[in-house]
Amino acid sequence: MKMRSTRKFASVLAVAALVVSGSVAVSNSAMAAGKQGTVCKTLKAKSGTYTCSVNPFAPTSKTYVWLTPDCVSTQAAYLSSVSDLASYTKNATSTTNQAQTLLASYQNALTVAKASLDDVMNTKVYPIDYTPGTQTPSLTVVGFNAAIAAYQSKLANDQQRLAYYQAQLAKDTPGSSQAISDQKSINDFQLGITSRTNTINLLTKQVARIQSTITSDQTAIAQWTSTVNNSIAQQKSLLSQLKSSISGASSARASSCKKGL
Repeated sequence: MKMRSTRKFASVLAVAALVVSGSVAVSNSAMAAGKQGTVCKTLKAKSGTYTCSVNPFAPTSKTYVWLTPDCVSTQAAYLSSVSDLASYTKNATSTTNQAQTLLASYQNALTVAKASLDDVMNTKVYPIDYTPGTQTPSLTVVGFNAAIAAYQSKLANDQQRLAYYQAQLAKDTPGSSQAISDQKSINDFQLGITSRTNTINLLTKQVARIQSTITSDQTAIAQWTSTVNNSIAQQKSLLSQLKSSISGASSARASSCKKGL
């Protein structure tokens, strides 16, 4: 009877030892996971609500520690804010650069158009008459206004001469050599009138086209200048907000991740 009691007591002690041993092991594990900053071994391992990861305040360290859910979430929010700032900065810079490049192209086009207009109006040499039977100018003028005036003067003279020969033809005997000669003169002056009229119209349209280009470029420059300025202003505002967000996320991370350390 005594031996049975002794064995029973020994069994109780063994069970108690296992329970105590297990309790101590569980307690140590819980303490390891429960104390933020306690070293752990496997990245992203879980122990209750804790996660094994790198200390956010020692990102270059290779040591893994247990982190609370708050620390993990605030770290993720912080990294997201940093990523948002980097992404926005890159995209905003690209957008602004494109707008500035387009603005510069309009400014360059305006410079070219103004130079072209200046040349047409003030420095270009216009041939008014040619030496008969050649392409050598016999009369030239400088500048658009002088050219128009010269062409109009020649046009008025051609119209007068045309009217004269038309009147002469009306007096001629049909089919006579004089009628044939007068008709030839009429044809020549009609060609001259058509040519000078076309030239005047062409030059006038050329100047109008250049002036229209200048107006269009000026309008585009005003619009894109406003776009660039607004873009820069908006970027400054949004960058300030994003930086403020990072600052707030950093403070929240510090509060969560340093807790208990």
